[in-house]
Amino acid sequence: MTPKLIKLFQEMYELTEPECRLTCRCPQSCCSPEYCEMAAEEAAREGIYLERHCHPTLPFMGLKGCTVPPYLRPLCTLHTCDINGFGFKRNDPVWTNKYFTLREKIERELHAL
Repeated sequence: MTPKLIKLFQEMYELTEPECRLTCRCPQSCCSPEYCEMAAEEAAREGIYLERHCHPTLPFMGLKGCTVPPYLRPLCTLHTCDINGFGFKRNDPVWTNKYFTLREKIERELHAL
């Protein structure tokens, strides 16, 4: 993973995390153990050890949310319920444009690897 991609995933996280935490009917409800395992596999490929926590089903869920860096969990970082369900954020074209601009930058960088 390049430093540029790590930065882009961090920017995407900063855009999508508040959506999950503040606007969803059930915050962080899309988290699932299989996504945690995918993150652990990605981390292992990068030679990174992820500390597991005491959450009963989500091993990387800490007291303030997921502790896995955004670039190691790209599916989670890119996900919001509105984007998944509608393809845009309802009533917020500026946010939607920012999301897809960042996503295009990430995809270009990934294809350049």
